Amino acid sequence: MLQHPESAPRKHPNKVSFYQEPEDTARLRGAVLHTMVAEGHRSLSQFIIRAVMKEVQRVEDKYNDGKPFPAVAANEMPQGRPQR
Repeated sequence: MLQHPESAPRKHPNKVSFYQEPEDTARLRGAVLHTMVAEGHRSLSQFIIRAVMKEVQRVEDKYNDGKPFPAVAANEMPQGRPQR
């Protein structure tokens, strides 16, 4: 039986990219580097994943009775920076 490429087991998680102001990126790196020991972050990725999933849980709790929203594929999301 063939597996759908997105459901096939992976050795590494998918890479996700986003736009961020350089000053915010530098601030993020500083926060991670200077709190690695105290907070237990092993990497920038781990810090970001924890922060993002905390926010995901918050909006699921607030808007979806604490349940996960239906999954959405990457190509179903709006692309690029939002227009101002």
